[in-house]
Amino acid sequence: MKALLLAAGLGSRLRPLTEVLPKPLCLFYGRPMLDIVYQQIMQQGIQHIAINTHHLHSLIELHIQKHESVYTPPPQLSYEPVILGTGGAINPIRTWIGTGSLLICNSDIIADIDLGQLILQHQQSGADATMVLLDRHKKGTTPIAFEGSKIRAIGDLPVRAAESCRISTFSGIHIIGPRLLEALPRSGSPSVIDGYHQLLKDGAFIQVFQHQGFWADLGTPRDYFAAHQAVFHHPDRRALCERLGLPSNIVWDDTRSSALCGSGTVLGRSKDSFILGPIHGDVPIQSCLVYPGVVFKPGQAFQDKIITPNFSMDIV
Repeated sequence: MKALLLAAGLGSRLRPLTEVLPKPLCLFYGRPMLDIVYQQIMQQGIQHIAINTHHLHSLIELHIQKHESVYTPPPQLSYEPVILGTGGAINPIRTWIGTGSLLICNSDIIADIDLGQLILQHQQSGADATMVLLDRHKKGTTPIAFEGSKIRAIGDLPVRAAESCRISTFSGIHIIGPRLLEALPRSGSPSVIDGYHQLLKDGAFIQVFQHQGFWADLGTPRDYFAAHQAVFHHPDRRALCERLGLPSNIVWDDTRSSALCGSGTVLGRSKDSFILGPIHGDVPIQSCLVYPGVVFKPGQAFQDKIITPNFSMDIV
C-alpha cells in the first residue's frame, strides 16, 4: 500500500499565519503537523508516501530536506502549480500509485486513529474504499449516512437513508482502491467526493471504519487553539501524546492549564496558554498560542491570541 498526504491547501482561514508559513508546517505542541502525520503513516510500514504541495511549496521542500531523520525514505513530492483539489491531486501521480490501494490523509488533521487496524480491515473486507468516520456528526460538515458497515449516502441525503441510517462526519482519512481511482476525472480540480458519488451510483462497497478516539481539524484559529486544550485536558494525556507522536519534553502546568514545549520559564505568568518553543520575556498571557522566537516587551499583555515573532492574530 502507498499513501498520499494532502498538503497543498492555502490555509486561508489561518491567515496571516499561513501567509508566512504553509499550514502543514504550523506547529502542534511544538511539532509541525506534517511531521506528526508523516510519522504516523511511516509507523505502519508504508515506505512509499507522496506529498502534494502548492502554497509556499518551497518551504515544505526545504523542511523535508532539513529533517531527513523524519522523512526517510524521502517522499514523492507532487508540486501543483494550480491547486488540483482532493480528487485532482491523484492525477499527477497516477503512474506512481499503480494499481494498488492508496491511504489518503490530510496534513491538518491530528488524530489517534489506529491506521494499522484501518489497513487490515480494508484489506480483509474487499471493499472498494474505506472511509474513517467519527462517532458523531459535526455541525457544518457534509453528512454521511451509513448502515452497518456500509456507506449509503454522502451529502444530500435521500429521505429513506436519513431515516434508516446513522449520520456521521468524514474524518478526512480514507483508503481508496482502483475502482475509485478510475471514477475520478482525469482533468480539472475535482473533489474526491465526486468519485465516491459515482461509486455509490454503481453500487460499490464503501466501508465504514468508525473512530471513537481523538480527532481535531486545525482549520481555524479557534479550532487550532481548542485542539491544544483537548490534549491538555484529555483524561489519559500521556498515552494520547504517545499515540499522536508529540514531543516527550512538554512541561505541563496543571495549576494554570498551560503547557510549555522546549526550554523556557514563562509558565509562571500564563493561564490556559501553550508556549510552542523558546521565547524571551515574561508577560501576562491568557488563552494564547505562542510560537518560538517571540520577544515580549515589558508592559505587554495578551489574551485570546496566536502570537508569532512578527505578528499576533485573534483567536475568534
